[in-house]
Amino acid sequence: MELNEQNWSWIWPDVGAGPISQDNNSEMFDRNDYPYTDTFVREAIQNSLDARLDTNKPVIMNFNFHEDILDARKCFINDLILFRKKAGLTIPEKWDNGIFNWLVVEDFNTSGLLGDLQDRGSDFWNYWLNFGLSNKDGSGRGGRGIGRVTFLIASSIQSVIGFTRRYTDQKKVVCGMSVLKAGQYKNEFKNTHAYLVKEIDKNIFELHNSSKFFKQVEKEFGFTGFDNDHLSGFGLAILYPFKELTPEGILASTIEHFAPAIINKDLVVSVDYIELNDLTIREIAHDVKDKFKNNSIKYDVSRYLDFLVSASSPSSQIQISLKNSGRDALEDYWRSNSIKIEKIKDQILQQKKVSMRIKFPLTKRSGNEIVFLNAVIRSTPDGSYPIDQFFREGMSLPDVKSKSPGNLDLVMLVPEGELATYLNFCEGKAHLDLLENKEITLKLRDKGYIGVTDVKRLIKSFPTKLRNLVTPETKTPDSTTFRDFFPMNNKSHNGGQSGPNTDPRGKPWSPIPGKNGEGGGRPISPRKPTKFIISEFEDGAKIHAKPEFDEWPEEVNISFSYADGTRNPTWSPYDFKLADLKVVSKNCSILINNNILTVKNSGQDTEITVTGFDTNRELDIQLNQLD
Repeated sequence: MELNEQNWSWIWPDVGAGPISQDNNSEMFDRNDYPYTDTFVREAIQNSLDARLDTNKPVIMNFNFHEDILDARKCFINDLILFRKKAGLTIPEKWDNGIFNWLVVEDFNTSGLLGDLQDRGSDFWNYWLNFGLSNKDGSGRGGRGIGRVTFLIASSIQSVIGFTRRYTDQKKVVCGMSVLKAGQYKNEFKNTHAYLVKEIDKNIFELHNSSKFFKQVEKEFGFTGFDNDHLSGFGLAILYPFKELTPEGILASTIEHFAPAIINKDLVVSVDYIELNDLTIREIAHDVKDKFKNNSIKYDVSRYLDFLVSASSPSSQIQISLKNSGRDALEDYWRSNSIKIEKIKDQILQQKKVSMRIKFPLTKRSGNEIVFLNAVIRSTPDGSYPIDQFFREGMSLPDVKSKSPGNLDLVMLVPEGELATYLNFCEGKAHLDLLENKEITLKLRDKGYIGVTDVKRLIKSFPTKLRNLVTPETKTPDSTTFRDFFPMNNKSHNGGQSGPNTDPRGKPWSPIPGKNGEGGGRPISPRKPTKFIISEFEDGAKIHAKPEFDEWPEEVNISFSYADGTRNPTWSPYDFKLADLKVVSKNCSILINNNILTVKNSGQDTEITVTGFDTNRELDIQLNQLD
């Protein structure tokens, strides 16, 4: 048989007596606030940096898009297409037209995909078979064993082919994976995944391992560098990728989320043979500026990169040593070092960058370890968006930021070390934020950390607290300044009687405008007694009916916002959206609109629980019973 007539087999195994789960965790990568390209790039580069071999050399990554006639490549996908038809799944129109397109992602100066090929629990088979399991020790950026789902989602037919050369034994190994649809097909109950393999071998597979197979895979899919240029690495061919993935988008996402790694020469990325490195990053950033999601980059690329360079290699740093990692540790330091703090404020007023190294104890059962992070802060130029970025080991955690950055740029960087390891345990599945839940708490305790979430809370508060503490104080305004503008504060308006909230007849006065917008206010009607109780807890609250009332139903609007020191705090969609939080209701019907929850058909047994708010911010909840 000629080489290009070979049909390399895929196997779609039976389930047997084991359970299945069709869910592939895709919802955690399907977010409106982070385009899919961002998630794809973050997972790809994170995995590669974690597998870095020689720390004196950068990780090399290639993202290359291809399109060609099917030709000999068809022999690698024939079985897969038949399986998809059997499962009732869609087939790309390009396949029917004899066209094939794919995206190859490769990394070098990495270990390759290691592990005993005969051991189901090895790194190799964990990657291909054991979702949710990982042999990572937590010292890197990943560790939950689910990031690989990102690459399957990137394919319109949820299929990839992986090629690796391992540094331990120099072996080349190839496997492919496709998500299908579990179910009964005639006399067989099929699994959720099919694999590009030779045959089933007990609880693993026997892989295709002929020299012809390896040679054809490299040739037909464009895997490069696995023979002479590099001794080890890992590559994935993503079959029929979604059109949302573009070279420009990948370059922009790489700069937005990994710029410090590029600037520090830890990472070099090539996209369709355009090389992104520490020398080309500025030019490429300008070329793809319209693809940035972050406005502080999009509208001022040079300023952003200049600031990151300063943050990555500060010429001098102010040393700030906190006595503990408690909630008020930063404020305590500020109070006892007033001269140093005033100097920082003066530098910021003079539009100077201020570099700080903030040290604090991280407590483990084995003893305290002093850890640190670097921070650079300065005034935001007039008319610019403030920079507000947090990086761990060169990778951004974009949700670790201030809710109100004001007019101060701030970048924080956590280098490789014990603090980075700790933070990895606190990060969510998509590595966007620092979280606090029972799973994370138990994991931290298991790893020997004491006062497990103190450091997480301290760091999560830094973007806001640092800004607040270095902002020069403002004088308290004269209480009479706006008297002429607000007649309710004018004694002549209320008949000479003292007190700002009465009308000329001595009745309570409200600043609420009239129905048509005219008029300065109207008398306040006596408030109806509330029929609900609010019970707050760490990340949310429960609103439940008072049992003593017997006239139901009641309709009520419940507004949620973060406290800002005012009587009626403002809400922003950047704070939270109720629809994204966990809302559980009992014995009522609810409607959600932004930060407002409307409760209808309530009764004596009504309960509404809302959780998932930021534990570092005080929650403000207001009830408005409707007439």
